[in-house]
Amino acid sequence: MSSPRPATATTVDAETQHRVEQFLYREAELLDTFALEEWFELLDEDVRLEVPVRSARHPGSERPEFSEETNYLREDYEMIRERVGRLAKEYAWSENPRSRIRHVIGNVRVLETDGDELTVANNQHVFRSYGDTPDHDLLSAQRHTTLRREGPAGADGEWNYTIGHRTVYLDHAVLNTKNLTLPLL
Repeated sequence: MSSPRPATATTVDAETQHRVEQFLYREAELLDTFALEEWFELLDEDVRLEVPVRSARHPGSERPEFSEETNYLREDYEMIRERVGRLAKEYAWSENPRSRIRHVIGNVRVLETDGDELTVANNQHVFRSYGDTPDHDLLSAQRHTTLRREGPAGADGEWNYTIGHRTVYLDHAVLNTKNLTLPLL
């Protein structure tokens, strides 16, 4: 998997840009509050979620910046459903006590439009603290997401989007976190 290229945004109207941003902000809120079942409803049934491993490499290296074979996560709809179900149980030890998570979403760009699909790039920082210790994680990434318009616009003229595919390009060559739980993505 090659590096995410500097993304040149395509021209979209201000309303589309606003709706895409609001969708991403709403999604971040669902993840921050562990409303994972509601978040899961935002996914298409053919969704793929990928987090490729980043390679540390020398300048000028021809090796890809991101592995094409190795991923921290590569999941489909059923695998994500299983994770969401596990995290809802009291025996989800990786989230007991539950993490406190905050997403900061920025630099949202619509890269491409193709009918009812939008390819969107955004940067994010995710802060996580847990337990009663000063320990915390800070993850930085660029995400590329395929959003699909779902059905006709509602009575208010708003489009509903679903997530068809997402690749999260972490800025870290070595993860500085104890686990990579869904709400961090």
